[in-house]
Amino acid sequence: MSITSLIQALRALRSKLESWSRGPVESRFFSALWFYGAGILLVAGVLAGQPALSLLATAVLAAAAIGWLWARSSLDQVELAISLSESRVFPDESVVLAVSLINRSWRPVPWLDLTLQISDRLKVRDFEVVPSSWYGMNALHLTTALRWYERVRLTFTLECPERGAFAVGPAELRAGDLFGFFARSERRAISRPLLVYPRRVPLGELGLSARYPFGETRLQRYLLTDPTRPIGVRDYHPEDSFRTIHWKATARAQRIQVKVFEPTAAVQVGIFLNLDTFERYWEGTDYVRAESAIVAAASLATYGLARRWLVGIYANGVLSGSDQPLRIRPGRGPRQAEAILEGLAKLTPLAASSFPRLLRDETRQFPWGSTVVVISALMTEPLVAVLTRLLDEGRQVMLLQIGDYASPALPGLHIHRLPENLLGPQWAGRHRYVFAVDGGRML
Repeated sequence: MSITSLIQALRALRSKLESWSRGPVESRFFSALWFYGAGILLVAGVLAGQPALSLLATAVLAAAAIGWLWARSSLDQVELAISLSESRVFPDESVVLAVSLINRSWRPVPWLDLTLQISDRLKVRDFEVVPSSWYGMNALHLTTALRWYERVRLTFTLECPERGAFAVGPAELRAGDLFGFFARSERRAISRPLLVYPRRVPLGELGLSARYPFGETRLQRYLLTDPTRPIGVRDYHPEDSFRTIHWKATARAQRIQVKVFEPTAAVQVGIFLNLDTFERYWEGTDYVRAESAIVAAASLATYGLARRWLVGIYANGVLSGSDQPLRIRPGRGPRQAEAILEGLAKLTPLAASSFPRLLRDETRQFPWGSTVVVISALMTEPLVAVLTRLLDEGRQVMLLQIGDYASPALPGLHIHRLPENLLGPQWAGRHRYVFAVDGGRML
C-alpha cells in the first residue's frame, strides 16, 4: 500500500468519523487520533511483517465498528410509554406516574439513560429531581438496562400542591454499546397533560352564609323553558327555532307544529374575576391574593351549580397555552362545573386585559335582573363607573373584596370582604412578587 493511498484512506475515515459526530451517534471514547493511529499501526504491521501489530490495529478498528453499529441501532426497537393514574385532580392529591420501557429486539441494551421532563410545580415523592434546562421544568433521571425482549415498568408518585395546567414529558433516551465507546440520544415527543383544579372551600370560610350567600337580597328569577320536558305542541311561529319542530305532529296536522316545553324559573349568576392586584402592571403581582380570588370563584360557582343556578365565569387573564381570556357563558348543564373548574385550572394568575372593559362588554348580554358577582383585589375609577352603570340598569351587583381598599359607596351595591389568604397558612408570604421603587432603589 502506497503512502498516498494510506493518506486518502485516513482522510475518508476521518470524514466518516465527523459525519458520525454530527449524526445520532456520538463517540464517548474514540477520537480521530485513534483511527489515524490504528491505520498507521495496521500498515506498519503489514509492511514490517509483524502480525501482532496488525492484529492489534484490526482489533481496535473492529471494536470501534461493532460499538458504533450497536449504538446506532440501540434505540430502534426500544419503546417508551408514560401514563398517569388520573388526568384531573384537586390540590394536595397525588397521581401515580408509570414509566414503561420495552425492548422489542433480540439485541440487549447494556445501559439506558432516561430523562423525563416534569413541571417544577409538581413534587415527586421519595425521588430526587434536578432543575432542567427547560423553563419551568424539572428533570427526572433514570438509568437501567434492558435484556432481549424485556419490559421494565417503574412507578412514581406525583404530589400536586397547587392549581395549574401541567405536563409530564417530553423525554430523552440515551443508550450505547456494551463497551461504552459510543452513545446515541433520541428525544421522544411523548407528553401527558395533568390538570389540577383550584381549591374549593365552604362558603363559611369565605364569610358568606350558606343559606343566603348574597345577604338578605332576593335573587331574581326569570322564566325559561326546559328542552328535556315537553308538554305539548302548537303552531309554528316565525321566531321559533327549527330544532323545536315536531315532525310527526306536523305530518298529522298538515301544518308545521313545534314542541312546547315546560317553563322553569332560573337564577343567572355571572362571576367576574379581576386578576389585577396593583394599579400599574410593572409593580408586580400579588400571587396570594390572585390565587385566593380564584379559590373564591371556584367555590361560589360550584355552590351555585349545586343549586341549579345558571352560572358563568369570566376573567381578564389568559388560559394556559392560548391567548384567549376565560369566558364561560352561564349554564347549568352536566359539564358546566367541569368546564368552569378546567378553565380556572388553566387560568394564568396574571392580568392580560382591561377588567372594566371585560365586565362592561360581557354583561350586555345578561338579562334584566341577573346577578353579577365581582371578585377583585383592586378598585379603580373605571371599575366604579362600570359598577354604577350595572346598578342603574337593574342588575344585582355584589362585590367580593380581597384586601383592604376603599369600597365605593354605591346605592344597591352589596359588599363583602373575603380573607386575603384562602390557600392555607403554608402559602403565607409566598408567591408574592412586588417591585417598588423608592428613591431610585429597587426594594
